[in-house]
Amino acid sequence: MYLYSNPAKVNPSAGQSIFEMLERVMIQVEYHCFADLHINRIDPLYKELCLIIAEVLVLNQDSIIKINGSNVCAHLVQEVFAQINNDHVRLVFNNFHNVSQHVHNKRAYLRTSLYNAVFEIESHYINAMDGLTN
Repeated sequence: MYLYSNPAKVNPSAGQSIFEMLERVMIQVEYHCFADLHINRIDPLYKELCLIIAEVLVLNQDSIIKINGSNVCAHLVQEVFAQINNDHVRLVFNNFHNVSQHVHNKRAYLRTSLYNAVFEIESHYINAMDGLTN
């Protein structure tokens, strides 16, 4: 894993077009790697996740974003989202597909999941490995 080291990391910049930022985010998370080689297609959820990242990164830094039910300053969330890489997006994608109950506010759920992925990815894989050895 390469947590906190992403050579293509984007820098948040308010006032930039969400679609310009989307292109930068797709480079950041190596979007092309999400293609399913069997059907030569990328699941639309990956683009949705990239759009959510781009949306957060173009917000005014003084904005407030709800994460885990708490109001958080946008500039703090932007710092975290600037660290998101391919592994984080894959983790959120896989976790979302494994949710057993209906998610009512998908965008808020995915935004929080992306935020949490940066903090939890290492422990997620350690926990997964522990489960295999027990």
